Amino acid sequence: MFKRRLDQFKHENVGMFDLASIGITLALAICIGYFGGKWIGGKLGNAAIGSYIGFALGVTAGFMEMFRSVARSNRRFERQEKQRRSTSEQTHVPEKD
Repeated sequence: MFKRRLDQFKHENVGMFDLASIGITLALAICIGYFGGKWIGGKLGNAAIGSYIGFALGVTAGFMEMFRSVARSNRRFERQEKQRRSTSEQTHVPEKD
């Protein structure tokens, strides 16, 4: 019984957790890009330019992942709404005049 409730909770709240992780994903992508670019730039002789390029790549990667997460949640919400509509149409019996 507990396992069934846990599975139901996971299934219902996957979208919520996916959207809640957007902020952390964006921040981590920017930090990894910045420090990775700074490190690579330092190895190549100019850490400042490397940090700018890494920051730009991190921002790009973070926003791409944000848009993917939002698109996934939109698809999930549309699928759930479609299932609700089909369920309500199946249970609704039209009256004969």
